[in-house]
Amino acid sequence: MRCEEKGGVSNDLLADRTPTAADLPTPPPTQIHKQPSSGWYWVAGILAVLGLTAALVWGAVGTISALDEVDGFERTTVPGAVTVPVTDPGTMVVYYENPAELARYATNTPTWQQLRLTVTGPDGAVPVSTYRSTARYDVDPGRLGRAVAKVEATTVGQYRVSAARAVEPGATLAVGDNFARDIAMTILGAVTLGLLTVVAAVLLAVVTYRARSRTTR
Repeated sequence: MRCEEKGGVSNDLLADRTPTAADLPTPPPTQIHKQPSSGWYWVAGILAVLGLTAALVWGAVGTISALDEVDGFERTTVPGAVTVPVTDPGTMVVYYENPAELARYATNTPTWQQLRLTVTGPDGAVPVSTYRSTARYDVDPGRLGRAVAKVEATTVGQYRVSAARAVEPGATLAVGDNFARDIAMTILGAVTLGLLTVVAAVLLAVVTYRARSRTTR
Protein backbone atom coordinates (compact mmCIF):
# COMPACT_ATOMS: atom_id res chain seq x y z
CA MET A 1 0.00 0.00 0.00
CA ARG A 2 1.41 3.47 -0.86
CA CYS A 3 0.92 6.31 1.51
CA GLU A 4 0.88 9.91 0.19
CA GLU A 5 1.27 13.06 2.22
CA LYS A 6 -1.40 15.62 1.65
CA GLY A 7 -1.35 19.33 2.44
CA GLY A 8 2.49 19.50 2.65
CA VAL A 9 5.80 18.95 0.92
CA SER A 10 7.73 15.74 1.20
CA ASN A 11 11.01 15.65 3.14
CA ASP A 12 12.91 14.63 0.01
CA LEU A 13 11.80 17.74 -1.84
CA LEU A 14 12.81 19.96 1.10
CA ALA A 15 16.25 18.36 1.20
CA ASP A 16 16.83 18.82 -2.55
CA ARG A 17 15.81 22.50 -2.68
CA THR A 18 18.71 24.92 -3.51
CA PRO A 19 19.23 27.64 -0.82
CA THR A 20 18.41 31.14 -1.95
CA ALA A 21 20.03 34.46 -0.99
CA ALA A 22 17.38 34.89 1.68
CA ASP A 23 18.60 31.73 3.39
CA LEU A 24 22.26 32.92 3.63
CA PRO A 25 23.50 34.72 6.79
CA THR A 26 23.58 38.50 6.58
CA PRO A 27 27.22 39.81 6.32
CA PRO A 28 28.35 42.39 8.91
CA PRO A 29 28.11 46.02 7.78
CA THR A 30 31.21 47.30 5.94
CA GLN A 31 33.19 49.88 7.90
CA ILE A 32 33.82 53.00 5.83
CA HIS A 33 37.09 54.81 6.60
CA LYS A 34 37.08 58.50 5.88
CA GLN A 35 39.95 59.45 3.60
CA PRO A 36 42.19 62.28 4.92
CA SER A 37 41.88 65.47 2.96
CA SER A 38 44.55 66.29 0.39
CA GLY A 39 44.61 69.74 1.96
CA TRP A 40 47.16 68.43 4.44
CA TYR A 41 49.69 68.47 1.59
CA TRP A 42 49.09 72.20 1.30
CA VAL A 43 49.53 72.58 5.05
CA ALA A 44 52.89 70.76 4.82
CA GLY A 45 54.01 72.97 1.95
CA ILE A 46 52.98 76.17 3.70
CA LEU A 47 54.74 75.03 6.89
CA ALA A 48 57.98 74.45 4.98
CA VAL A 49 57.79 77.81 3.18
CA LEU A 50 57.03 79.75 6.38
CA GLY A 51 59.78 77.97 8.30
CA LEU A 52 62.41 78.60 5.62
CA THR A 53 61.33 82.23 5.27
CA ALA A 54 61.54 82.78 9.02
CA ALA A 55 64.98 81.16 9.09
CA LEU A 56 66.27 83.38 6.28
CA VAL A 57 64.90 86.53 7.91
CA TRP A 58 66.34 85.54 11.28
CA GLY A 59 69.77 84.86 9.78
CA ALA A 60 69.82 88.07 7.73
CA VAL A 61 68.60 90.36 10.51
CA GLY A 62 70.90 88.76 13.08
CA THR A 63 73.93 89.07 10.83
CA ILE A 64 73.19 92.71 9.98
CA SER A 65 72.65 93.53 13.67
CA ALA A 66 75.96 91.90 14.62
CA LEU A 67 77.81 93.84 11.92
CA ASP A 68 76.14 97.08 13.02
CA GLU A 69 77.69 96.58 16.46
CA VAL A 70 81.11 97.02 14.86
CA ASP A 71 80.37 100.72 14.35
CA GLY A 72 79.95 101.10 18.12
CA PHE A 73 83.35 99.63 19.07
CA GLU A 74 85.67 101.79 21.15
CA ARG A 75 88.68 102.86 19.05
CA THR A 76 92.11 104.45 19.35
CA THR A 77 94.98 105.10 16.99
CA VAL A 78 98.10 102.95 17.29
CA PRO A 79 100.08 103.69 19.36
CA GLY A 80 97.43 104.82 21.81
CA ALA A 81 94.98 103.76 24.52
CA VAL A 82 91.21 103.58 24.95
CA THR A 83 89.00 103.08 27.99
CA VAL A 84 86.17 100.57 27.58
CA PRO A 85 83.27 100.52 30.08
CA VAL A 86 82.10 97.01 30.98
CA THR A 87 78.63 96.64 32.48
CA ASP A 88 78.13 92.97 31.58
CA PRO A 89 81.20 90.80 32.32
CA GLY A 90 82.29 88.59 29.46
CA THR A 91 84.83 88.27 26.68
CA MET A 92 86.18 91.39 24.98
CA VAL A 93 87.84 91.09 21.60
CA VAL A 94 90.57 93.42 20.37
CA TYR A 95 90.58 94.10 16.61
CA TYR A 96 93.38 95.55 14.52
CA GLU A 97 92.16 97.91 11.79
CA ASN A 98 94.15 99.34 8.91
CA PRO A 99 93.41 100.79 5.47
CA ALA A 100 92.09 98.11 3.14
CA GLU A 101 94.74 99.03 0.53
CA LEU A 102 97.50 98.20 2.99
CA ALA A 103 95.69 95.07 4.23
CA ARG A 104 95.63 93.59 0.74
CA TYR A 105 99.42 93.69 0.61
CA ALA A 106 99.99 92.69 4.24
CA THR A 107 101.22 89.14 4.57
CA ASN A 108 100.33 88.74 8.24
CA THR A 109 98.19 90.51 10.80
CA PRO A 110 100.39 91.80 13.63
CA THR A 111 100.09 89.90 16.91
CA TRP A 112 99.11 91.54 20.15
CA GLN A 113 102.69 90.96 21.35
CA GLN A 114 104.03 92.94 18.39
CA LEU A 115 101.62 95.72 19.21
CA ARG A 116 102.70 95.53 22.88
CA LEU A 117 99.10 95.27 23.89
CA THR A 118 98.24 95.59 27.57
CA VAL A 119 94.91 95.70 29.42
CA THR A 120 94.28 97.12 32.86
CA GLY A 121 90.99 96.51 34.66
CA PRO A 122 89.43 97.66 37.93
CA ASP A 123 91.52 95.07 39.79
CA GLY A 124 94.78 95.65 37.94
CA ALA A 125 96.44 93.98 34.95
CA VAL A 126 94.25 91.58 32.96
CA PRO A 127 95.70 88.62 31.02
CA VAL A 128 95.59 88.88 27.23
CA SER A 129 95.39 85.83 24.96
CA THR A 130 95.56 85.30 21.21
CA TYR A 131 92.30 85.12 19.28
CA ARG A 132 92.61 81.71 17.63
CA SER A 133 89.75 81.86 15.14
CA THR A 134 89.35 84.14 12.13
CA ALA A 135 87.15 87.20 12.45
CA ARG A 136 87.28 89.90 9.78
CA TYR A 137 85.06 92.79 8.84
CA ASP A 138 85.03 95.60 6.33
CA VAL A 139 82.10 97.68 7.46
CA ASP A 140 83.71 101.11 7.35
CA PRO A 141 84.56 101.81 3.67
CA GLY A 142 88.27 101.56 3.10
CA ARG A 143 89.11 99.87 6.40
CA LEU A 144 89.62 96.21 7.25
CA GLY A 145 89.42 94.85 10.79
CA ARG A 146 90.84 91.56 12.08
CA ALA A 147 90.64 90.05 15.56
CA VAL A 148 94.03 89.72 17.24
CA ALA A 149 93.37 89.18 20.96
CA LYS A 150 90.72 88.51 23.56
CA VAL A 151 90.35 89.53 27.18
CA GLU A 152 88.15 88.07 29.89
CA ALA A 153 86.47 91.01 31.61
CA THR A 154 85.25 89.37 34.81
CA THR A 155 84.54 92.54 36.78
CA VAL A 156 82.24 95.44 36.06
CA GLY A 157 84.15 98.68 35.58
CA GLN A 158 86.54 100.53 33.30
CA TYR A 159 89.15 98.65 31.25
CA ARG A 160 92.09 100.48 29.70
CA VAL A 161 93.38 98.89 26.50
CA SER A 162 96.63 100.25 25.10
CA ALA A 163 98.95 99.46 22.20
CA ALA A 164 102.42 100.90 22.61
CA ARG A 165 103.89 100.06 19.19
CA ALA A 166 102.77 100.83 15.66
CA VAL A 167 103.77 98.44 12.88
CA GLU A 168 102.34 100.50 10.02
CA PRO A 169 100.89 104.00 9.56
CA GLY A 170 97.16 104.72 9.78
CA ALA A 171 96.26 101.72 11.96
CA THR A 172 93.67 101.78 14.74
CA LEU A 173 92.68 99.46 17.55
CA ALA A 174 89.01 98.57 18.16
CA VAL A 175 87.60 96.85 21.25
CA GLY A 176 84.16 95.27 21.44
CA ASP A 177 82.10 92.10 21.58
CA ASN A 178 82.80 88.91 19.66
CA PHE A 179 80.62 89.72 16.65
CA ALA A 180 81.78 86.59 14.81
CA ARG A 181 80.41 84.39 17.60
CA ASP A 182 77.10 86.29 17.51
CA ILE A 183 76.84 85.72 13.76
CA ALA A 184 77.70 82.04 14.15
CA MET A 185 75.04 81.54 16.84
CA THR A 186 72.47 83.38 14.70
CA ILE A 187 73.22 81.24 11.66
CA LEU A 188 73.11 78.08 13.76
CA GLY A 189 69.70 79.01 15.16
CA ALA A 190 68.36 79.92 11.72
CA VAL A 191 69.60 76.68 10.15
CA THR A 192 68.11 74.66 13.02
CA LEU A 193 64.74 76.37 12.59
CA GLY A 194 64.76 75.74 8.85
CA LEU A 195 65.65 72.07 9.23
CA LEU A 196 63.03 71.45 11.92
CA THR A 197 60.24 72.99 9.87
CA VAL A 198 61.24 71.09 6.72
CA VAL A 199 61.41 67.80 8.63
CA ALA A 200 58.01 68.49 10.19
CA ALA A 201 56.53 69.30 6.77
CA VAL A 202 57.96 66.11 5.23
CA LEU A 203 56.64 63.97 8.09
CA LEU A 204 53.18 65.54 7.75
CA ALA A 205 53.16 64.85 4.00
CA VAL A 206 54.30 61.23 4.50
CA VAL A 207 51.68 60.55 7.19
CA THR A 208 48.98 62.02 4.95
CA TYR A 209 50.09 59.94 1.97
CA ARG A 210 50.13 56.69 3.95
CA ALA A 211 46.74 57.39 5.51
CA ARG A 212 45.20 58.13 2.10
CA SER A 213 46.80 54.98 0.62
CA ARG A 214 45.22 52.77 3.30
CA THR A 215 41.72 54.10 2.68
CA THR A 216 41.84 53.51 -1.06
CA ARG A 217 42.66 49.77 -0.86
